[in-house]
Amino acid sequence: MEKNELNIKLKGVLDMTVFSQLLEMDEEEDRKSSSTALYGFIERGQEKVDYMEIALSKRDFVSLIFKSESLQQCAAALGFRKFHESCENIERVGAMMSIHGEVAEAIEMFRLTLIKEEIGNLNDSLLSARTAINSFYKDSS
Repeated sequence: MEKNELNIKLKGVLDMTVFSQLLEMDEEEDRKSSSTALYGFIERGQEKVDYMEIALSKRDFVSLIFKSESLQQCAAALGFRKFHESCENIERVGAMMSIHGEVAEAIEMFRLTLIKEEIGNLNDSLLSARTAINSFYKDSS
């Protein structure tokens, strides 16, 4: 893969400033620190997204928001921009309630639809990130 094409792929999933900082932590010829951090996030992220899908099926918005918050913080720290945005959206939608804490059925279905879409976005982001990161580490070895 051409370097320019690879950079475009990486920019699509990562904040390049944060990515550069991660690469600075690596030994000169060893990409172990950055790859461990990035692949570790992807693995943990997938586990949490799977858990969020289960929580969504149970309409457990508290668990959804909790998992989303922890993912959002890690995503921000490692520069996974789209992932971070989807987590923010899940938190926002998951927290929508009426004044009395009850939600009408139509609003409930709307929330479920939006959150399901964002969880799909999270899965897409993880796949895109894994593909771009695999390409980067393959080309730099």
